[in-house]
Amino acid sequence: MDLFTNPYIINNLSIVLGFTLVSFIIAFLLTPLMGKLAIRVGAVDLPAWLRNKGERGIVTRIHDYVYPKLGGLAVLAAILISLFINRDLVNVGKGVVIGMIIIGITGFLDDKFELNSKFQLLGQVLAAAVVVASGISITSINFLSMQMNFDAFSTIIRFAGFTYNFIFPADILTILWIVGLINVINWVGGVDALNGSVTSVALFTLMLINLANGNVALAGLIAIHLGAVLGVLPFNYPPGKIMYGSAGDFLNGFLLAVFAILGSTKWTASMIILAMPILDGIIVIYMRFKSNPHLLKSPLKILQVSDKNHLHHRLLDAGYSKKTVTLIETSMMIVVCSIALILSNLRTDALAFILGIAFLFVSFSIIYVLKKRGQRKNRADEILEEIKASELPEEKEIVINTVYENEKEDEKYRY
Repeated sequence: MDLFTNPYIINNLSIVLGFTLVSFIIAFLLTPLMGKLAIRVGAVDLPAWLRNKGERGIVTRIHDYVYPKLGGLAVLAAILISLFINRDLVNVGKGVVIGMIIIGITGFLDDKFELNSKFQLLGQVLAAAVVVASGISITSINFLSMQMNFDAFSTIIRFAGFTYNFIFPADILTILWIVGLINVINWVGGVDALNGSVTSVALFTLMLINLANGNVALAGLIAIHLGAVLGVLPFNYPPGKIMYGSAGDFLNGFLLAVFAILGSTKWTASMIILAMPILDGIIVIYMRFKSNPHLLKSPLKILQVSDKNHLHHRLLDAGYSKKTVTLIETSMMIVVCSIALILSNLRTDALAFILGIAFLFVSFSIIYVLKKRGQRKNRADEILEEIKASELPEEKEIVINTVYENEKEDEKYRY
């Protein structure tokens, strides 16, 4: 179906984008307030040099200043306020709303107290269980034209006046899916603006796919989440003034997992869209087990391990700056999401436009990276030539070398 003649898109795109605009404005206005709140309550991320030696997470800290968290609370508040404003147009189950609140509280507590992994998992599982108890479950998947069913049997559970239809293994699989995606999306947020950028690209693609397939209510909910994430992004772009924190990263993963379930007719596309963070998460888990064999006896402790096996750490170690890492991974996400759209029954002319824009973005990103790398190299060569030609006394040579070394240290993550 043609993206530009699709009746659902033509009739509803302006409404859906209106949801995005409203939630963007709310999140944008709330973010500075959340930054002040983070400082007041001590929900800040300390750099490595202010942490105790051997403290969990110290090896992954790449910023050198006290960094306020709680940007994710602005995302959560913007979503809830937008849902209240548009409650007649966007229907969302109580289980999803309660799950969002639970995961937001869990993230807030982690941002303030840096919770042990067991408490993190407890909050994540509770949020996922509420969603499942509300009737949202992965009972079947149509993936790569293969139909897989997960409703081997079901039974009614009654407790304190509450009735719950337990489906096996669908409900267990759903909880694992939600908790797993919460953590792999959380792992993406190691560099300024990276989590927000990757999540925004995924949300925009999911919004288009669901809108084109007539799931307008879900597209509206996704659009609200998209606007909220984009509202915080300007404050998170390097040099960041506030980070999404666990409250935001957990929430992004939670909702992306739920959106994939609610839009179950397009599981193939959803899995492609989320392939990059999922693959990165699988690699990280494998490397952690490989480096720490004792974790095989206590696999839940894997969340307590800090290492530099994430894709963004590998790119930083390769010499790229934090801005460039965000640019590279966002470009990768755009290409992957464009491929997902190919599988969404949109016609060739629409895909040509989308892939063309994606190609241009990637091309300009490559040019930008090469240009900055050339500038850095030329500057380094000029300094070396000046040092060689100066023939200054030993003391001045030491001063110049020190300045040059300091410059290299300041540009640790240079192109």
